[in-house]
Amino acid sequence: MPELKSTMQLFDRIEVQRSVTGSPYSDAVSITKAAPEPATLLGTVVQPYMGLYGTQFKLRLNSGTEMTVPFTSSDPVSIQTVVDLLNMTVPGLVASDDGAGKLNLVTGMKGTRASLEITNGSANAALGFVTGQSDSGEDKNIQLMRGVSSYSYEDRFGAPTNYYRTRYLNSFSGNFSDWSDWILGVSGSGVQPANLIFGIIKLAGVDGAALVNAKVTVVNVYNPIIQDGYFIAGRSKTVITDGIGQAQVTLVRGSTIDVIVEGTTVVRRILVPSVGTSFDLLDPTIQTDDAFGIQVPDLPAAPRSS
Repeated sequence: MPELKSTMQLFDRIEVQRSVTGSPYSDAVSITKAAPEPATLLGTVVQPYMGLYGTQFKLRLNSGTEMTVPFTSSDPVSIQTVVDLLNMTVPGLVASDDGAGKLNLVTGMKGTRASLEITNGSANAALGFVTGQSDSGEDKNIQLMRGVSSYSYEDRFGAPTNYYRTRYLNSFSGNFSDWSDWILGVSGSGVQPANLIFGIIKLAGVDGAALVNAKVTVVNVYNPIIQDGYFIAGRSKTVITDGIGQAQVTLVRGSTIDVIVEGTTVVRRILVPSVGTSFDLLDPTIQTDDAFGIQVPDLPAAPRSS
């Protein structure tokens, strides 16, 4: 394919933008960057805060359960008091002073599965936020791979009514192509982000160089498991290592899977962790019934005859 070859010579990444309206001049935001980024929200009110006593700050982190933070300190309230209370009360949230006395909220998680949403709390105005204010993190730009002409991407904070467009990037020179046309998104995972986790694998050759374009397949073992009302029935998923020999796959927490590194004899059965944001697919501590999974075929001996 001449066009694919030409594209690979000029670019090495794909950037993705999201829009609610599909208009390039209004609400288009980039949801991929050079490296994964967290979700962030910045208040508009400078400390000290007045009117916080007896109010509640409510927010939803990573599309999870709404969290409520009550304020019992007398006015005026310093930003350090607010920061300490939020960091102690809301796991996975990093609150800080932005350096100018405004409250800065950041998720510990990165990527589009990281999100912040301000809900209907009585402390919103005093802290400089509004109900419904939200942000999601950004994923890493998609790497182009030699010989691969079709790519899929899942926006973990997206909706089927969102529009998306892409363009090619050269991560070394900074050059980029024109944007594609907007396309309407399709329904993604039904399982909530809080019940998903990233499995990561890094592969190298015998010479220590990154093993590029290696295939890694994860196979559902059907324990069985149900998350958010969904029976996890998908059979398998294959990912390909990138330019640094790394691949990443989204998995359901608590599920049992087989990890197959194609081209090798490595097949290991693991229990997907239920805590954390990511894990090593080759971590020996999460194996279920293998000894780091080098499968040895159980072949019966042939009967001896004379």
